Amino acid sequence: MRIFKNGRVFTSARDDDTLHDALVVDGDQVAFVGPNHEAERIAGSQAEVVDLRGRVVLPGVLDGHIHTLQFGSFLTRFVCLGKTAAEVQDLVRQRKREQPDAKFLLGASFLYDTLGVSPTKEILDQAEPDTPVFIDSADLHSCWVNSAALKVLGITKDTPDPSGGEIERDANGDATGFLKENAFHTIVWPYLSENTTKDERKAALKLSFEAFVSTGVTGGVDMAMMEDSLEALEEIYDEDGRLPIRINAHWFINSLGTQEDHAKQVRRAAEHRDRLKDKAKWLNVIGIKTISDGVVDSCTAYMKDPYPDGSKPGPIWPKDDLTKVFILADSLGLQIACHALGDAASEQALDAFEATYEANGPKNRRHRMEHLESITSDSIKRLTKHGIVASLQPLHADPVYMANWRKMLGYDERTDRAFPWKEFQEAGSLISFGTDAPVAPHHPFPNLYTATTRRSGVNPKLPDPTDPRLIAMEKFSFPLAVSIRHYTAGTAYSTYQEDVYGSLEKGKSADFAIVNVDPFRDGVNTLREAQAGVDETWIGGERVWQRK
Repeated sequence: MRIFKNGRVFTSARDDDTLHDALVVDGDQVAFVGPNHEAERIAGSQAEVVDLRGRVVLPGVLDGHIHTLQFGSFLTRFVCLGKTAAEVQDLVRQRKREQPDAKFLLGASFLYDTLGVSPTKEILDQAEPDTPVFIDSADLHSCWVNSAALKVLGITKDTPDPSGGEIERDANGDATGFLKENAFHTIVWPYLSENTTKDERKAALKLSFEAFVSTGVTGGVDMAMMEDSLEALEEIYDEDGRLPIRINAHWFINSLGTQEDHAKQVRRAAEHRDRLKDKAKWLNVIGIKTISDGVVDSCTAYMKDPYPDGSKPGPIWPKDDLTKVFILADSLGLQIACHALGDAASEQALDAFEATYEANGPKNRRHRMEHLESITSDSIKRLTKHGIVASLQPLHADPVYMANWRKMLGYDERTDRAFPWKEFQEAGSLISFGTDAPVAPHHPFPNLYTATTRRSGVNPKLPDPTDPRLIAMEKFSFPLAVSIRHYTAGTAYSTYQEDVYGSLEKGKSADFAIVNVDPFRDGVNTLREAQAGVDETWIGGERVWQRK
């Protein structure tokens, strides 16, 4: 046995912020949490003793929404967050100098409001005319490319827009270099996958895992699993008989093609789930993922009312097709995760869920809806009634990102009620927290800070204290203990693992992090201190990471 004593252990078993002196670990499981003297009695005189020296122990963070492979790739790209168009050009030139023989140059995280101009191929051509350049938007729903990239993608004036996507064009009908939604997901993603080796994917995944464990993340729900990433993950598993963190994945269902094409994709997810049963402790396909709409940041979220410019984009999925996918997945025992960001998208998804329940009858279900950034109170009540998990990403509401969100949607009731997390809590919704990494930073501390304050965990200067609209959003924040529960026990529940991990209780897996700040005692501002972080991460009673 091993005893961790003289600390402050938060179990996530309840919403209150009770902390305990000690944690006893027996093998890979928690044996006891409570006072030092009782822990010492249970552990016995032969137990290994770890003196926590007053440090806080948290259950291992379970990130409820990640993109494992894309995050690893992101860590190798040049990052354009907050950059102007001229600064992006400099980053492209710098990467070309660093990688003169690269088959393509990859960037990430440009924000529309900081570019200062529309993203066009001409801007990138000035920096690099010959090597294809691909820069993902910060929300992972569009891609900015140069002329060389359009050429290798085979995009010409005659290329039709894919269903649910847009190849933005100029007055002459030529592609501008800005690819939205399915023009990105069904054209760029397959090209990059075909031109990336398995070893490169494995290297990216290992970078992703290293970043996660260094911040106390012990598991995640992957929200866009595909054949290439699953193959690489299985090879990593086979090397060690485990993964560095626990992965429960949702299989990405492409909206293109016929209803039979959709059905084949759903059945493929079920095949992987059944095949991976022996590996499910570390790697499993538990469900499917559909994307019903886009994002506010590029004016592609499916909203009930038009955007300020008069545009009113529709859903990515036809309602009948989406409903048939839901019914089939549910009948096969797969969990359904549906990206529904706009208020109209959430209504469409809820209609499909209700049709599914009527078609398949009552059963134990834990389907989920992702993001829910603009959602009506009535939709929150419907979601709660059906036991659908609200999968929320607090950092998406960080004022750093909200500036562009407000610019695109305007200042009206929709922005005043944006990200109404507390309404979910008050309605009794099931909630899971995540980051959507690499869309937002993977570190749990900024995410928790924004969840508890509605202030920026990325830029300490935001929001402007004189802006009453931003300050008013604090009414939608969560208490710290509740936020941590959503980030641990809530995610475990969403994946049917609440009896296995997610809280530090007797008989559950000893997955936890020892952290170097105490937000319970010293306040949540400690979460954004420069030195705030994780000292050690433990999974299954084994230390998998330690600060050097």
